[in-house]
Amino acid sequence: MNQTEAFYQRIDEALHNDQLRRNFRSAMTGIMARRAEQFPDDTQLQALRDQARAVRANSLVRQPELLEQLEARLTENGIQVHWAETSAQANAIILRILQAADARSVVKGKSMVSEETGLNHYLEQHAIEVIESDLGEYIIQLAEEPPSHIVAPAIHKNRREVADLFHRFHPDIPYTEDIDELTQTARQILRDKFANADAGISGVNFAVAETGTLCLVENEGNGRLSTTAPRVHIAITGIEKVVEKLSDVPPLLEILTKSATGQPITTYFNMISRPRQ
Repeated sequence: MNQTEAFYQRIDEALHNDQLRRNFRSAMTGIMARRAEQFPDDTQLQALRDQARAVRANSLVRQPELLEQLEARLTENGIQVHWAETSAQANAIILRILQAADARSVVKGKSMVSEETGLNHYLEQHAIEVIESDLGEYIIQLAEEPPSHIVAPAIHKNRREVADLFHRFHPDIPYTEDIDELTQTARQILRDKFANADAGISGVNFAVAETGTLCLVENEGNGRLSTTAPRVHIAITGIEKVVEKLSDVPPLLEILTKSATGQPITTYFNMISRPRQ
C-alpha cells in the first residue's frame, strides 16, 4: 500500500469510528460556543480580522528584510540564531546544542513545527528523553499518537480514554475520570520533570523584528516553565511567524487567544527576550 492509499484508509477508518466522531463533536461544540461568546459583535470581529490580515500581509511582503532585522536584534539580545532549510537540518542543529550542553532530558511544549520535523523521535533515537509539558501533548505522547488539532492536540480523546492512559502509565496514582483531578495529576508528574530537565524546547507564536522578542502563548503555565526553568532554552519556529513591530502583536494576540480557546486575554503570554547591552 502506498502513502496515498494508506492516508485515505486512515480517513475512512476515522470517519467510521463512532466514538471518535462523538469525541470531536462534543469538544468542537464547546469550543465554538466559547468562541462565539468572545466575539459577540460581528463588525468588531471583522475589523479585528482586517487588522490582523494587514499585519500578516506586511510581514509577508517584507519578510526577507524583517528576518535579517530579527536575527540582528536577537543576537544583540544574547540569543544565538540558527537557520535550517529542512527538517533534518533543524533536528541536527537542536541535537548539537543539546549534546554541547550535555543535556540528557528535555521538557518541550507548544511547538507544532517540532511535530512536523519529528523531533521527539529523533532525539529519543539519540538517547535524549523528551517530555511534552502541555497537557494535551502529554496525553498524545503517552498514546503514541500524532496531534489531531493544531490547538487542542488531544481533542479526539474523551475523559475515560485519558483516565485509562494515566492509569496505565502511572498505576500508583488512583484512577479517576474527573477532569480537574486528571489535570492536577499531570501537573504533579510534570513538575518533577521541570525541576530536573537539562533543557527546554518551545515553539514561537510571534517573532518581533523590531525588538528581537519571541512571544509564546499558552493557557496552562507549563510553557513558561519550559522556557525559564531549564538551564538551556531552544525556541523553534517557522519564518512565517515574524512580524515587524511589537505594536503588531496585540491584535494578533487577541484574535488568536479568543479563537483558539474561547478565553479572553488572561491566557499566559510569555515574551522571551533579553535586554540589549
